[in-house]
Formats: sequence, structure tokens, C-alpha cells
Amino acid sequence: MKSKTTPRKASAASTTGKKPLTSSGAERSAKKPVSQKGSLEAWIGQSVFTEARVLAWEGKISPLSATLTWPRTSPLVKSLPQSGLAQWESYIHPLDRVRVKQHFAGIQNRHLPCYVDYRLIDKNGSIMWVRHSALEVLGEGPRPTIRGFVSDIQTEKEYQLESLRVSEREQNRIGQDLHDDLCQVLAGVSCLMRVAESRITAKIPEETETFKELNQQIIDAMHRTRALTHGLFPSKIQIADIRGALLELAAQIKTRFSVEITTAFNGRFPKHSSAQIIQIYRIAQEAISNSIRHGNAKKVEVKLEALPDRMELTVRDNGSGLGKSDTSNGGLGLHIMHYRAGTLGGEFSLSNNKPTGVTACLRYPFQS
Repeated sequence: MKSKTTPRKASAASTTGKKPLTSSGAERSAKKPVSQKGSLEAWIGQSVFTEARVLAWEGKISPLSATLTWPRTSPLVKSLPQSGLAQWESYIHPLDRVRVKQHFAGIQNRHLPCYVDYRLIDKNGSIMWVRHSALEVLGEGPRPTIRGFVSDIQTEKEYQLESLRVSEREQNRIGQDLHDDLCQVLAGVSCLMRVAESRITAKIPEETETFKELNQQIIDAMHRTRALTHGLFPSKIQIADIRGALLELAAQIKTRFSVEITTAFNGRFPKHSSAQIIQIYRIAQEAISNSIRHGNAKKVEVKLEALPDRMELTVRDNGSGLGKSDTSNGGLGLHIMHYRAGTLGGEFSLSNNKPTGVTACLRYPFQS
């Protein structure tokens, strides 16, 4: 009998006319760098952009609309409403929209690269902070093409806000300690001084004026310390409205410094949160302190005005004005004021007055 032979299926190699790869040959083929170079570069690019939560952005202005973004699968893009990237401007928080429009309207006159921070509203209605950087401006006319990046800075903003909260808590602690400890010690020393005065001046009457002067200096030191503690730990801030907070600040400045300070309030003010009041109070406090300490101002005007789409706080003085180094570099206080303004979604600026003095201006979005 003839044995039956089971037919073998043709291998891929036999059908294509190519020799089958051995195990070692397959490994060598898989290790060829040319076959993986493109995918590796794509993977690196995609991963870097995704992990850093950065989006390459190209689009137009007036209205602000994206014509191209990469990577398209970015978590930032996925978090936006599905109405299309052409509607980018509609995703911007209403209180930031005017400021963003103004920034991009003057983009052709700005020194590049430049950026603006603003809030987007995602498809769930949550707020997400982004930094929109412009690297190139292509074309002329009212609607040039902008190329740059959009970065998710929500975590950065949260860290900034937390650092300000920590700083505020530390200032409150120091102010409370000064009030509870040093002020009480000074009050005790003043009482002891009066006892010593009554005993010694009974025997040495000519020392009466000396003791009175010493006691008055202790009382003045106590008053200055109390005024300082109120600046560090303003008790009314937690419950007052923004008007009351600024009025309290003006009263404390009058107590601590020999300057004339006036306040003005124009318009109907919307309700501010305690966190917002604290930031505005600290910006005004630092601006006034700079006017007195660095500008040797004798008169300071504080004005808060409600406009249709924003609030404006101005601190104007009659001091010596700013030098070039003051506006270009600035100190830590100036950086912190910009920092605080950013947490409000606003902007802070300094400018010289004519003929003399400085105006510090905080603009932050609010609807009256």
C-alpha cells in the first residue's frame, strides 16, 4: 500500500520566492534602526508633548481660532468642547476674553516670543489655566497667522496660590505673635516705668522730664508695633468687603507713616472672595510701602474703580519716580505683585507720572 502523505501548506517564503528567515535573521531584521527610526522619533515627540501637556498651536486672531494643533490626541485638546478648534476664543473664560484679545491685537508690535496666561473652560465646565506663547507672526493685515505653543499651567497656578497661602499664614502667625508677646511686654515695661518714675522723681524731681520722655518712647514703640501687627495680620480682611479692606489699610498707613493718604471708590463693586481681597490688599500695601520707602512720597492716592469688564486699582504718589533699573529688573516685591496679579487673572504695571511720582496699576477681570 502506498502511504498517504499529508500535503503541507506553502510557507510565506515559498509563495513569495524569498528564503525563510532563521531565528537569528529575524532578530537582525527587527534590530534594523532604519525600520524604527521614524516611529521612535514620532513616539518621542508625542510623549514629550503629552507628558509636558504642551500643544503646538497655529491659528488666526480676531477672533482667536486654531487652524492646526499637534498632537491632535493631546489631553488638552481632548478636554475642550467638541465644537471645533476654530471656536478657540469661545473656550476662553469670559472674564479673560478682553485681556486676551488686547494681547493678540497688538501682537505685531510685540517683541517675540511673548505669552499671555488665561483660563479655558473645558467640556465639563471646569477652569483650566493655560499659557499661550507666540513665537512667529506670519503675514500682514488684521488677521495674521500666529505660531506658538499652548501649555497647561493649572498645576503651576495651584502651586503659586498655595505658596501665597503659606506666606499669608506665616505673616498672620508673626503678626499674632508680635501682638500677643511683644506688645504685652512693652505694656508691662510702660507700667514699670511709671512706678519707677513716681518713686525716683519724689526724691529727684529734676528727673521727671527724663522719665516722661522714656515712657513716651515706650508707648510710641507699642503703637508702632500694634500698627505693624495689623499690617501683617489685618483682622478685618476676613470679613470686610474690598472697600473696607482698603480703608483699613489707609488708616494703618496714616498711623505708621507721616504721609497724607486719600482714598476714592468709583462705581458699584461686585462681591469679592476673601482670597481675592487678600491679594488686592497685599498689592496695594506693597505699592504704598514702595512709594514711601523708595520714592520718599509725602502724598499717596488710592483709587478703586469698577469698569464694565474689569476692576482697576491705582496707587499714585508724588515721590521721586522710577529709574530705568526699577522698571527693567525690579525687586522681589515687584515680582510678587505681578505674581499676585496673575492669581487674579489680571495684570500689574508701574509707570512714571508727570512731572513726578509713580502710578501702580492693577487691572483684574470682573463683571459689575
